[in-house]
Amino acid sequence: NEDFLLICNWFRLKENVPLGITTLMRQIIAENEQKDSFTRELDIHVHRLVQSLGGCERIQKTPLPTCFTRHTSRLLWIWSNLLPFAIYPVCGLYTLPTTIAISYSIMGIEDIGVQLEEPFNILPLRQYADN
Repeated sequence: NEDFLLICNWFRLKENVPLGITTLMRQIIAENEQKDSFTRELDIHVHRLVQSLGGCERIQKTPLPTCFTRHTSRLLWIWSNLLPFAIYPVCGLYTLPTTIAISYSIMGIEDIGVQLEEPFNILPLRQYADN
């Protein structure tokens, strides 16, 4: 319970909770009186976890200029508005439904790209951790 309260306090103070948890894991491993291969393996795995955590934090903190997103949105808006003129000779009366379907698909892909720019804000990490 003490560890849980400590972690809750870190979360409340907006400190780096995952790094604190790995530090606690390393302390528990270091306090283990048996210094066998299992303990070394645990320490190696925690070390790898810390490295992965560092990689995830680098991904999260890498800024993406908002001009990329704005430019893509504007380009897709123009493209979607000019698309009916390009496909009318081929589609005829079906130009409007075809344009709507194609534009909806492309805009969906663009929205997915925007969400992937900030992957940690869209994943339900709390539900994953609770289960």
